[in-house]
Order: sequence, then C-alpha cells, then structure tokens
Amino acid sequence: ILSRFKGKTSSFSFENEEDMEILQMMLIKCCDISNEVRPTEVSEPWVDCLLEEYFNQGDREKREGLPVAPLMDREKATKPSAQIGFIKYVLLPLFECVSKLFPQLEETMVPQLRSAQQHYAGLQEIEDMLKEDDKKQEKIK
Repeated sequence: ILSRFKGKTSSFSFENEEDMEILQMMLIKCCDISNEVRPTEVSEPWVDCLLEEYFNQGDREKREGLPVAPLMDREKATKPSAQIGFIKYVLLPLFECVSKLFPQLEETMVPQLRSAQQHYAGLQEIEDMLKEDDKKQEKIK
C-alpha cells in the first residue's frame, strides 16, 4: 500500500477516484497504527498491552511446537527494540509519505514519532547498560 501511494504522490489528484481510494487506505492505516503519535504517557500503556498479547501468542506457539516470530518471543524482543523498529520502518515512512499531501502532519505527528523513537532509544541504552552490568557480575561470580 505504501509503495503504491508513493508512486502517486507526485501526480496525486483529489479528483481521481483511484488516487482517492489509495489515500483512504493510507489514512485508515495511519489511524489504525497511530498509537505512537500520541504523548508517551498515553501511548506506552497501549504498547505494553500489545506486547503482552504478542508474547502470549508466542508462548502458546512455543507450547504447540510452532515457529515463533522474533517480535512475539518474550525471550528475544524488548519494548524498546520493537518500538524503535516499528517507528523507523513502518510509522515514519508512512506518516512522512502522507505528509506530502497534508503538510500539517509533518509539523504535528512526525515530530511526535521522532520523539517516541528517541524515548525508546534511551530505554534501549539503559537496557544495554544493565545487560553489560549483568555480564560483568556473572564473570565475577
């Protein structure tokens, strides 16, 4: 959907039915996955719920002997790593593309996405430092 929309942005017409159809799909997708556009204190509890749902599914898949996607494996995925990737590879490209038609998104939503990405990068740094400390403690024992 994103690649189709990108191909239309330079010649987009609000009068063209096909252009409007792909725009509608893009806007619905933006709304559907827009959690990180909201302030962190609002979005983060929803991220926790979503990750718990993913991890529960991964746990069940493990019990049933099925392959588990890395994002759904509580032993591999972390909230910061999941959100950094989601923001970088899904949300930012999507919202930046739509903002070509609606420049106000570039001023309102894209900065919040970048802020969320920085927030999770900070959490990732803390997690990495804690892991290093744990490794050092293990060597001492």
